[in-house]
Amino acid sequence: MLMQMVFFLGLCAMKFRFAVRMMIVSVFVAGGLSASLAQEDNTEADNTVRIIKLETVIRQLSGQIEELQFANRKLEDQIKQMQTGTAGQASPAPAKATASESNAGPIDLMAAAKGGTPAVPAGTLAAQAANAKTAPAPAEPAAPKDAKSDFAAAKSLFRSGDFAGSANALRQFLQTWPKDPSVTDATLLLGDAEYRQKRYPEAAQNYLKIAQATPVSPSAPVAFAKLGDALVSMGQKPQACATFAEFGKRFSDAEASLKARVEKAKTGAGC
Repeated sequence: MLMQMVFFLGLCAMKFRFAVRMMIVSVFVAGGLSASLAQEDNTEADNTVRIIKLETVIRQLSGQIEELQFANRKLEDQIKQMQTGTAGQASPAPAKATASESNAGPIDLMAAAKGGTPAVPAGTLAAQAANAKTAPAPAEPAAPKDAKSDFAAAKSLFRSGDFAGSANALRQFLQTWPKDPSVTDATLLLGDAEYRQKRYPEAAQNYLKIAQATPVSPSAPVAFAKLGDALVSMGQKPQACATFAEFGKRFSDAEASLKARVEKAKTGAGC
């Protein structure tokens, strides 16, 4: 309601200012008309009458302008006072003590004298301390796992057929233990987990990391073979054939079973 009154008073002030401007414009218009009429009628008597009338109109308008300006100042003062009162009402009231805190009595020393435990009034700091002593101790945080157990858990998920869970665990492992010796094996297994979920681009990325690693990893031949498989599954047969050909050049001493597998994949891709 208060804000509505402030808005109404502000609107009234705007209207008064507009009225003042219009009166001033009327004065100039009247003067312009008088000058125009004076040019049309060259008789001195008529000009004198018009000037007297114009001066009378100007005096009347000047008095009305002064009244409007005074009313406008009063409105502005009222708006400022109401805005100040609104700000004072918005300030928060001081907090009051609760009933339990104000009515808390002294500790019963008679009970202590008789050998008992003195009663502690509720709502006091002593009562809070007593409750804190009886509260159960927080559970100790679980001991951090090591890299070996984390990798073992990820491999267990893969063997159980939970390829999505295994992929998540392997990503977490690679982020937590980036310098662990099992990083290469974890990356290769992550590629396998992605491949089993038919996420072939993600699988190819992981295989490529091992294939391009420097120095050459012992897992590089397997990574090259699996990278070719992933590219075939993606429909990228030219790139797959180039990968298989690169395998033959780089790893001529690879195991016979792996070389036979690559030759079979080449035939299947139509290389």
